[in-house]
Amino acid sequence: MAQMLYVLLLFGAVVVTGAMAWGFHSRQAQWAEDVRRLADIKYALDQAAIVATTDVTGRITHVNDKFCEISGYSREELVGRDHRIVNSGLHSKEFIRDMWRTIANGRVWHGELRNRARDGHYYWVDTTIVPFVNEHGKPYQYIAIRNDITARKAAEDRLREQAALARVGQMAAVVAHEVKNPLAGIKGVVQVLMSRRRPDDSELPVMRDIVERIDALSELIHDLLLFARPRPLRLEPLDLRELLAQSIEVVRIDPAAAAVAITLDSPVIPLKGDAELLKSAVLNLLLNSAQAMHGHGAIHVDASVAAGRCRLQIADNGPGIPDEIREKVFEPFFTTKSRGGGLGLPIARRTIELHGGTVDLDTRPGGGTIARIQMPLDPPLTNTEPAQA
Repeated sequence: MAQMLYVLLLFGAVVVTGAMAWGFHSRQAQWAEDVRRLADIKYALDQAAIVATTDVTGRITHVNDKFCEISGYSREELVGRDHRIVNSGLHSKEFIRDMWRTIANGRVWHGELRNRARDGHYYWVDTTIVPFVNEHGKPYQYIAIRNDITARKAAEDRLREQAALARVGQMAAVVAHEVKNPLAGIKGVVQVLMSRRRPDDSELPVMRDIVERIDALSELIHDLLLFARPRPLRLEPLDLRELLAQSIEVVRIDPAAAAVAITLDSPVIPLKGDAELLKSAVLNLLLNSAQAMHGHGAIHVDASVAAGRCRLQIADNGPGIPDEIREKVFEPFFTTKSRGGGLGLPIARRTIELHGGTVDLDTRPGGGTIARIQMPLDPPLTNTEPAQA
């Protein structure tokens, strides 16, 4: 009897142990399946999006390969830093504060951000930041999922520019026909009258002022026509350093830059370009800096070459660009000056883009504005004509 009871107990123990082992095996299989699914989801997410996680202070704890690829930074350079490493300086402090206020309160934030890569170029990302909260509703980690929308933003900019150009083109045609030629005639008549006056005639200053105003209006019409209907490039070999030096000498003669110290740091940089248009673009940027500093301050011009592209920086120590107008400075007819048509910077950007490059304005950390230009040493053969044309 005792032996029979022992056998039954042993059999029961075996059954229970087997059941427990089967249950553990089933749960282990389920766990393995869940881990595999999570790995698949992570793989798909890494292939489709730019992903980064940060701690509650914003310090980066993880980045995926796409983040490294688009930013140009290695994983070792990013982990332990915060996202100021890719901050382009475009967005206002209030914009950034609103973003942090949203996620710090445990809410998801969604918006578009312009970042700066390690090599200096800008890229746009559509961003969703998700906070992970504890049992008290306080975030302990954030995950940012981004998608590259640089091409879309560029297309939007082109559409806006095309719409503006259509309006400007219609205006330019009327202005060129109805205003430019009569202005030249009026100026000629005034100059003839001036030549008949004695040097001490009290009306000569008034006539000179008329001629100056006519010249200013003619210059505005010239800018309007140049912006609305840019001529094809006339590419020829040139030295960027020499072109910069010539532009600086012209600016030094201008009364607006009489008390501005301008320095140049550039090696000999041979490239192909339209010397006339490039010099005009550089002059616009230099004069813009000088006028922003009200004729007193310093401008440093720096040029270098990397990976078949030249990089040009024009930095001043003026007041910088206010946050509220930073996105408008390249818009046609936008100006903060009492005189001028607001076409200098748009024409400069158009010239650089015709050469296959980019130009951006940004506020320097220590104060002032910096213009960054990048363009190929040998521009693509589009929108060009022979140099002798």
